[in-house]
Amino acid sequence: MSEHMKSSGSASTLGRDIVNKFPEVQANPLEGNRIELVMPADKIRAIVALLDESVSDFLPESMFAVDLENDQYELIYIFWSHSNKLLCQLRVPIEGEAPEVESVSDIYPGFEWHERETHEMFGIGFSGHPDLRLLLLPEELEGKYPLRKSFQTDRSRLEESGLPQPKPKPPAAERPARPTPSTTPKEGGESPE
Repeated sequence: MSEHMKSSGSASTLGRDIVNKFPEVQANPLEGNRIELVMPADKIRAIVALLDESVSDFLPESMFAVDLENDQYELIYIFWSHSNKLLCQLRVPIEGEAPEVESVSDIYPGFEWHERETHEMFGIGFSGHPDLRLLLLPEELEGKYPLRKSFQTDRSRLEESGLPQPKPKPPAAERPARPTPSTTPKEGGESPE
């Protein structure tokens, strides 16, 4: 990477330099000194390594996943440079029942627990990660991914949570009828036509 990029601290320069090296990456400028880079999953390690090399004080702020439904997910990595007041957001679309990307925790150790939690909650694999055992969930939920939209809970442990119990719904016959536009009287007591 050029010295120019290291010293400029500009989100637009960073985006341009990455797209020049990786044409399959889409750079979207955001408000202020911020950039969003959308990339294929197989480029994540190379681009994170390039970010590490390019901006000397980039810190891993956050990393998380979003379930877009139907085995479609998006990983989002956020980096922040204090000296440049530069935010870089990486968006990585992935798919499949057991999606997997390469871990970047050896480049940025701060992402080790983020990847571990994302694996535990969404079932997304991180090849090369040193320790993907459960972090937050009880062992009986291993292999079940509670932040997937397809996750079904049976509410069997709701009492243990301390949360209020939901009130059972009365049978349909006992519920008051909801007015519909065709049965609601108009002002002045006239019935709708």
